[in-house]
Amino acid sequence: MIGPDDATGVAVEDAVPAGYSGIGSISAGGTLAGPTITWTALAIPAGGSIDLAFEAVVEAPPAVYVNVAEVTASDQHDPDSTPDNDDGDQSEDDEDNAVVVPQVADLSISKAVSDAGPNVGDTVTFTITVTNDGPVNATGVEVVDQLPAGYVYQPASMAGGIGQDESAAPTLTWTVGTLATGSSVVLTFAAVVAAPSGVPGEYLNVAEVSASDQFDPDSTPGNDDGDQSEDDEDDASVAPEAADLSLTKVVSDATPNVGDTVLFTITVANDGPDDATGVAVED
Repeated sequence: MIGPDDATGVAVEDAVPAGYSGIGSISAGGTLAGPTITWTALAIPAGGSIDLAFEAVVEAPPAVYVNVAEVTASDQHDPDSTPDNDDGDQSEDDEDNAVVVPQVADLSISKAVSDAGPNVGDTVTFTITVTNDGPVNATGVEVVDQLPAGYVYQPASMAGGIGQDESAAPTLTWTVGTLATGSSVVLTFAAVVAAPSGVPGEYLNVAEVSASDQFDPDSTPGNDDGDQSEDDEDDASVAPEAADLSLTKVVSDATPNVGDTVLFTITVANDGPDDATGVAVED
C-alpha cells in the first residue's frame, strides 16, 4: 500500500473463472461462495502489504484461465482507483490478473505385429511406437497393453522405455518417462498364439497411453474406450491360419482269403481355408 494513511475495512474479491476447480487452502480468513473468494475487514498499514493466497486445480482446455482479483471496499478514499467497479481491464491499480497456460503434449501410438497370419503355437512380436507431436516435452508417460485371450505372454520379453512391469501379466506396463517433442520411443514384447477359443476379440491386442503429466488435446490417457477413435491408442491383430484336414481309409478287399494280399489306401484332404504344411500321418 502506498499510503499516505493506513487502510482499514479493506475487502478483496477474486472471482475464480472456469478453468480452475478444487479451490482451497484460502489464507487470511477468506471465504468461498461458489467460485468467488472474499477477504474482508483487512487492515494494511501505510507502506505495508498483505499476502492473500489460495490453491486451485487447473482444468483441461478449452477454458478461461485469466484470474482477476480486485479491491472491493476500503474505508479510505483511493485517489487512482474505484473499488469494486469490476471493469476487468486492470487500468486501475486496485485490480490485477494472473494467467496460466496449461502445457500440451499430443501423444499418439501406432502398433504392429510381426506376423498377421501365424500358425497356432507360433511366437509373434508386437511393436508399439509412441510419438510426441508437442508442442512441449511430455513427462510421466506410461503405456499399457492388455493382452487378450488368444495369446500367451512370453516372460521377460518386454523391452523399451525406462522400465517394464510384467508383474500383472497379461497386463503389461511400460514407464516411458520423458518423451521430447518430435521424438518417438519403441516398445516391444512377444507372445505365443493360442488356439481359438471363440471369445470375441480374442486376437485384437490394444495398447494405450495410460498416463502423462501434460494435457493431450485429442485424447484422454487411460480411458480404455477400445475403439481407437483417439490417437493415443492403437491395435494389432492376427488371424491364425486354419486348415481342416480329414482322412479316409479303404481296403481293396474287405473279405480276403488267408494268404491274399490287400491294399490299404489312405486319402488325406484339406478343406482349407489355408494350405496345410508340416502334415504327418500315422498308421
